[in-house]
Amino acid sequence: MNKIRITGLVLIIVGIIIQFTLVNDMTDFISSALIGGGAGLLITGKVSKPAI
Repeated sequence: MNKIRITGLVLIIVGIIIQFTLVNDMTDFISSALIGGGAGLLITGKVSKPAI
């Protein structure tokens, strides 16, 4: 696994932990953003810049 996929996995784990430990409407949003971003990084495995 490369660094980007490991980062994605860490983001998913942190998002799940935040969701169950903190109770607030904003933490639900942050948790879902972390899980979504982590899933995207885990699947693609790269962060690309747009070609000009």
